[in-house]
Amino acid sequence: MKKLTLLSISAILVLFFWSCSDSDDTQNPEAIGLETQQENLFAGQKNIDNHVITYKVSAEEELHFVAEVTIDQKTLFANVQYDLETIDFDGKDVVLAKEQKEVLLKLGEEISMFLFGEKSTDEFSMAEYTLLRLLEYWAKSPNGYAYPKKKIALHNAIKNNLKSRNEGVTCIRKNTIVNADYDDDRGDISEPIRVNGERCIGRCGSGCGSTFTIASAWTKDCLDHDRCGRVNGGGSASSNPFDRECGDEYFEASDDYLFGVIRGCRG
Repeated sequence: MKKLTLLSISAILVLFFWSCSDSDDTQNPEAIGLETQQENLFAGQKNIDNHVITYKVSAEEELHFVAEVTIDQKTLFANVQYDLETIDFDGKDVVLAKEQKEVLLKLGEEISMFLFGEKSTDEFSMAEYTLLRLLEYWAKSPNGYAYPKKKIALHNAIKNNLKSRNEGVTCIRKNTIVNADYDDDRGDISEPIRVNGERCIGRCGSGCGSTFTIASAWTKDCLDHDRCGRVNGGGSASSNPFDRECGDEYFEASDDYLFGVIRGCRG
């Protein structure tokens, strides 16, 4: 299988910056518990804050990757086919505590720092990219979310009468006004929102102040999810929503996390 890199993505990557005096520990494979790093396989095990995490992403064939992340014996699985733009999730309805989700983000940050320390962005493999995007996506689930067995396919994006729906990957541009559509206990809501007007609203992933990201996709489904979480999360949750009201918006944004960057939704 020929080597897969992110040449089409590198132009819109958001890079980490750290001083030359930083510890070399971030460039040490042991720092992230790395066990295998091959062209089409990235795997390891790490203990963070007394939480044991194992991670593995392998290529079944070109543009087809299987990812498995286990934290404290709770396993999340994803089968990603980039050519077909489909994702098969299976979390066996496990529920992660907020602390466990924060650990997933921390692992993603540490892996990102390691990778940026050893290679340039155009050398990132698709296996590495897939793991980082899934870690961030899984860490952003609403409070009490049971990770289901479910399939998402872009070409079958559901269109129904609800304002909250999977709109596929619809790119949006920063500093434009776009309606955020979601539903909560008030019913169907549609609100005009300035993209990137508040804490990078509309971006698929962590907020503006995050040090963990390799790419920024800006999409309609991520805008819907952000707005739902900020309205219903309240307090500190508004910038990193863990709200039960937003489970459908969260799932509808899954394809945006993985395919938005590749589709060029650079904002």
